[in-house]
Amino acid sequence: MHPVIIAHRGASALAKYENTIESFQIAIDLNIDYVEFDIRKTYDDKLIVFHDSQINAKPINSLTYRELCDITSADGYVPPLFSQVVDLCKGKIKLDIELKETGYEKRVIDIVLKSYDYKDFIIKSFHDKAVFRIKQYDHNIRAGLLVGKKHGSPKRRFHELFPGKRLSMCKADFISPNYFFCFKTYIKHMHNVGIKVFVWTVNSEKQIKKCIRLGADGLITDRPDLASKLLNNTE
Repeated sequence: MHPVIIAHRGASALAKYENTIESFQIAIDLNIDYVEFDIRKTYDDKLIVFHDSQINAKPINSLTYRELCDITSADGYVPPLFSQVVDLCKGKIKLDIELKETGYEKRVIDIVLKSYDYKDFIIKSFHDKAVFRIKQYDHNIRAGLLVGKKHGSPKRRFHELFPGKRLSMCKADFISPNYFFCFKTYIKHMHNVGIKVFVWTVNSEKQIKKCIRLGADGLITDRPDLASKLLNNTE
């Protein structure tokens, strides 16, 4: 089977701003399999789509949604609410939802299940606790563990390279590793234990072709247009 293509923060390389309605609409127009985005919570309890933990040296969770929008509007964009993204994408594209924090897993699940079937979305996080809570709340949801942050201690890298215990404890269905873990034995071992592999973030022709060749189940990319072209050429 060919890997699914997942538009990272929307078609972020093709839009002026990532994680925006514009970037998601481009992914929809390209007929991409999934759109990926990040969820955070503001001070006034709004679930928003935003990647960074801070803006102008201010933590996102210390700002109200209006205060955040006032800041970003000066740059020409407004971070969408999670519910707005679900409404936009419903019936048009599948969702790859990343939880940047813990504590609001149930809210996210309740919102997405109003519009999506289980087969049409996945949820993932770097936080083992978030993955565990998702599966605890509803075992039918496909939940995955992200690994491979840029900076990691030797101990952390070891448990990312050999993540079996973590995957078992948080009951993950898939793993989403950084591209530097994309080698044959890693993907083969994950498949042998029934874990799918969605690799991030692959943007060059060389990286995309390697992931396809090694049998990755999903390609998370800022260039879904390029990935789609290359994938079609291998058929």
